[in-house]
Amino acid sequence: MSSYTAVRRELQAGTSPDVLCATCPWDRLCVQPPSMTRQEIDRQIDEAKQKDAKEDSDKMPVGALLTAVMIGGRDTTGQMCPVFALRLRGPDGRQLADGIRALMREETS
Repeated sequence: MSSYTAVRRELQAGTSPDVLCATCPWDRLCVQPPSMTRQEIDRQIDEAKQKDAKEDSDKMPVGALLTAVMIGGRDTTGQMCPVFALRLRGPDGRQLADGIRALMREETS
């Protein structure tokens, strides 16, 4: 069972988000970044296209199409902790989002 599933089940069972955050199975990372970069996705699609071209150039490029469908959006898809999602949906969600936005706009040294 994934940590996401375990946390979601605990929330559904009524466990307080404070308790879940204190025993965080996400290693205190409220958001897991995407699993692949755009370059990795492009490389895999290119490899699939090359394989399709070697096999038969007259056929539809099934390998490239399937690869694109399976991994196409992984450079923008991350997972969010259910506790974090609950907080964003709650009454203070706008304030939390605004705080994160302010941090993102700050210049880093």
